[in-house]
Amino acid sequence: MRHLSCLALLGAVGCLPPPPGSASDAKRAIDAANANWPRLTSTGHADSIAEFYARNAVIMPPNMTPTRGKEAIRAFFAEMNPVKPTLTLRADSVWANGSAAVEQGRWRWKWPAGVPLPPGAGAVDSGKYIVRLVNEGGKWLMAKDIWNSDLALPTPAAPAPARAPVRRTTRRRG
Repeated sequence: MRHLSCLALLGAVGCLPPPPGSASDAKRAIDAANANWPRLTSTGHADSIAEFYARNAVIMPPNMTPTRGKEAIRAFFAEMNPVKPTLTLRADSVWANGSAAVEQGRWRWKWPAGVPLPPGAGAVDSGKYIVRLVNEGGKWLMAKDIWNSDLALPTPAAPAPARAPVRRTTRRRG
């Protein structure tokens, strides 16, 4: 009978939801945010996007300096999304331990046809990202966010070949 009690207890513990801060808790929260992010991007909701970030978060966009703090991040997304691109996000993996988690995934942008693109942007782009998250008060927030493109940077034009110096000779008269 004692063994049955232990098995029942183990079975009950195995059925409990994972504790907050677990990888499965983080993955559920991340998947929910990733499901909302494309709608917020395509409708230009920079304020709502900023709510995914911790107060002192840092974003590190490709080919730009880092942007620090929730308010600066809100301003960044307000400036980047005036043409409201279509965004797709997919978390490939999530690692969590206590109040910290790391998400690694893929993204894809597609700008609407006929709109002026941000400097250096193509009509379609895709790449990868890594996000470090923190659990603050039971809510997973992004603390560090870095992403980059799979597209190769444009190749700079080759420098013009150097011209050989012209030698002038002086003829002697004589």
